Amino acid sequence: MATTKKAKSTSTRGHYVTNAQLLEAIAEDKKAGKLSPKLAKYLFMIAERYSFSSSFGGYSFREDMVSFAVVNLCANWHKFDPAKSDNPFAFYTTAAYRSFLQYLADEKKQRDIRDQMLVDAGANPSFSFQERSKTTATSDETAFRSTSSGE
Repeated sequence: MATTKKAKSTSTRGHYVTNAQLLEAIAEDKKAGKLSPKLAKYLFMIAERYSFSSSFGGYSFREDMVSFAVVNLCANWHKFDPAKSDNPFAFYTTAAYRSFLQYLADEKKQRDIRDQMLVDAGANPSFSFQERSKTTATSDETAFRSTSSGE
């Protein structure tokens, strides 16, 4: 029984934005010298759909990450050079990915500040903060002990 390979689909049905649409919008906007609502909508759709990937879908602040990425994409939309590449979708998806990582790093810094304030106040910080603190061997080993343990 010979199997035949399925022909590759050339349909764009189901795609929310294509490279051809992006290239056209970028060319128009570079000629006009400003970001159009059409390209801004495409950039928002890229960031929004990418935020549902398994890497970022479970965060409670996913919408904030998308907003951060859209601001970054809109500020840097003009950096794509069609002469170097014909794949703006990959360019903007990578930029959105890096914006998400930057937002997560900022959130981690804020979480660590909050946890350190909790330790200073005598309360228990988050579990991940406790685990990181154990591996770095803090000088104050009693910082995480419960005050109700009757010592």
